[in-house]
Amino acid sequence: MKNKSLNILVLVLLIACTGCCPKAKQTIEPSQVIVTSYPSSNGEAGVAVYLPAGYETSKEEYPVLYLLHGSGDDETGWLTKGCAKHILDSLITSQLCPPMIVVMPNGYLEQTGKHYAPESRLWMESTFEENFSQLIAWTEAHYRTINNKQHRAIAGLSMGGFHTMHTAALLNQSFNYVGIFSALYVPHTKQPHSERNIEMSALALSDKPAYQQTEALLQQQFANPPQLYWIACGVEDFLYEDNVVYRQYLDEKQYPYEYHESAGGHSWQNWMDYLTIFAQKIF
Repeated sequence: MKNKSLNILVLVLLIACTGCCPKAKQTIEPSQVIVTSYPSSNGEAGVAVYLPAGYETSKEEYPVLYLLHGSGDDETGWLTKGCAKHILDSLITSQLCPPMIVVMPNGYLEQTGKHYAPESRLWMESTFEENFSQLIAWTEAHYRTINNKQHRAIAGLSMGGFHTMHTAALLNQSFNYVGIFSALYVPHTKQPHSERNIEMSALALSDKPAYQQTEALLQQQFANPPQLYWIACGVEDFLYEDNVVYRQYLDEKQYPYEYHESAGGHSWQNWMDYLTIFAQKIF
């Protein structure tokens, strides 16, 4: 009888201890960034890939954000200057956006983030846009992604905003979310709105397939529009007027978009803010 009472007492103590002791925390593998390359028609192209916390130990499939850098940077620009990993880690941890894969390609393809002289403007050769489907195919072959329009987003700053605008139009049923941050805008007519981009307009409207039919491509894109077409720019940005003119064009065509206007200019502080806002609106 004595042994039976002792056993009952031990069992009660064990139950009480289980209730009051903290449970062992599950260890979740932190997020990671892989800097690598993918095959394009111009050769190996640099790309950085953000994988959210827990990616390696889970079997989940993830939506993808393609995030494009500006002139003079490369595939690491958003990481080293734009704190993209920290922003995404914070938002995902706080459950302000879903876990996602973020793919950051080099906008110069095989060239390594050089800042080209104005007369060369190699980033306006339309090669980037025309090769983008290869990047999507590579991403979906190498990572666990959800492979449909509803789970793809694209965004970029400045030059990357220009690339975003034209890539989303060219691959007009590939992205459900489009983010255009402080973007250069080249008018789609031969009457550019300012002397600053007369030369750019002549170049972009000459024989570049991805740019030559922009109006027709935008019409196709907005026939089945993305869920979000988000434009952001600072009032002191030297490209502010470009964004005004582009929004006027969208208004004339009655194409739906959201616009976010901020203080400040062409700066990383704005672009980091835009990424923070945009990431919470997608997927």
